[in-house]
Amino acid sequence: MSTDADLLALTDIPFHWEFVPPADGGAEQREYWTAHLIEFFDKWAGRVLATAKAEWTAGEFPFTAENIGRETAALLMAKADELPDYARLAWGTAFHQEQVLWSPIPLVVEYHRPMGDDPGYLMETVGAAGLPEDAREPVLHYVSVPGADGVRIFAIGRTPRGSAYGRVDAAMRLDSGIDVVLRTRVFQMDQMAVIGAGVEQLMTTIAAEGVNVTGETAQ
Repeated sequence: MSTDADLLALTDIPFHWEFVPPADGGAEQREYWTAHLIEFFDKWAGRVLATAKAEWTAGEFPFTAENIGRETAALLMAKADELPDYARLAWGTAFHQEQVLWSPIPLVVEYHRPMGDDPGYLMETVGAAGLPEDAREPVLHYVSVPGADGVRIFAIGRTPRGSAYGRVDAAMRLDSGIDVVLRTRVFQMDQMAVIGAGVEQLMTTIAAEGVNVTGETAQ
């Protein structure tokens, strides 16, 4: 396979995105979602866990779909609880040969009432001109999906300790008149290769379905 074909295969990976239930959704909804996440890990990561268990030599194998799913759900719900009312937490992953490629990537989605008729201010919102922590100039992509037009930024950033990460900030104006901002950070090279396409897939879903969020929740 050529380098171009390899890159195309990477960027064409379908992402799986879900929204974490907010605290005001009630305990029953969160319990149902936690059970769903446990089932998700059992189905999609079971082969990886089985392989790891077979090679484990340090006593009883400590990982199961039950404890990984439950702990992941708790961490994601705690993060969701920190967000303001106009924001939601999503998580995503991708698959290869019917197995998850990595643990959930968190992404914050903000819903805003427009600051005027001109959506140009969103360029500053996503840091199109660069942020202080960026290690190089951001790459700008214009995005047009059914029901919305927007932009997506990818930049390589550096943590205070010098570790590299991928910054993806995106924004779009829905036909309904709501501005949506999406933000995530990834720290693995293989994630950096695909996260832009993954975020665009989520933008398409939000524009098409609205994810049950209305203008009443927008800032």
